Amino acid sequence: MSLHIDLHGRLGDFVFNFELDLPLRGAIGFFGPSGVGKTSILRVLCGLEDGLKGTVVVNDEVLQDSRNNLFVAADKRNIGMVFQDSRLFPHLTVRENLQLALRQAKHPIFGIDELAKECAFSELLEQPAPSLSAGQRQRVAIARALIAAPRLLLMDEPLAALDVDSRQKILGFLQRVSHKLPIIFISHSVAETLHLCDPIVVMAPGRVEQVGNAQQVDHLLPRRRGIGTVVNFDAERGEITLKLDDYAPDFAPDQVVGLVSQPNWLLGRE
Repeated sequence: MSLHIDLHGRLGDFVFNFELDLPLRGAIGFFGPSGVGKTSILRVLCGLEDGLKGTVVVNDEVLQDSRNNLFVAADKRNIGMVFQDSRLFPHLTVRENLQLALRQAKHPIFGIDELAKECAFSELLEQPAPSLSAGQRQRVAIARALIAAPRLLLMDEPLAALDVDSRQKILGFLQRVSHKLPIIFISHSVAETLHLCDPIVVMAPGRVEQVGNAQQVDHLLPRRRGIGTVVNFDAERGEITLKLDDYAPDFAPDQVVGLVSQPNWLLGRE
């Protein structure tokens, strides 16, 4: 599969000159500071935004061609979208939300019980959607997007509401999913992006700044926070040994670092 995007124009006061050609496989990361247009590009891709001129082609199918006045409606694109907020139907149970999405799948690749297990909400299937916590709703939203078996899955900050343990489990699951269907993934977390995505599309306002693997774009990524597990702590000597996560920052001898015990502000909400 392949992805071609050539979009130009203005959304409000924001100017776009966005050009991208990539093989559409695995997980592709869109990374950049807030306000550079990442979400707007995803909205154009899935057909929710028609304010930019140009072309969008997915696997040789033209979804937008402004010169020929062509714009395929969102419900005809077979592209899934996971938003920052879950957008579950409040009058339905978790199972009913998933069953509704399953009816859209021509060739399902996941079942309800399988996704409930992978996304850790099996015990919630009969619960009404409004009774769930923010993190639970988001896990269900990810499953709902996948059960519809889209040809491409767009994810806009999908893990922001999850605690660290849930985030790591879902990242591992998404990595396996990306072998079955391509994912475009937006996150403000450098660690999440590096863990899941290759290539990474680094965006400047309204345009692509660079595309590459982790090593090729590392100089454009911000300094990042990391999470570590205490292996040993010697209070008398003032020494601590940490086991860091895979994409924690690099450290140097004699570097001064800050430590936060039980960093709830970083762990997020359950």
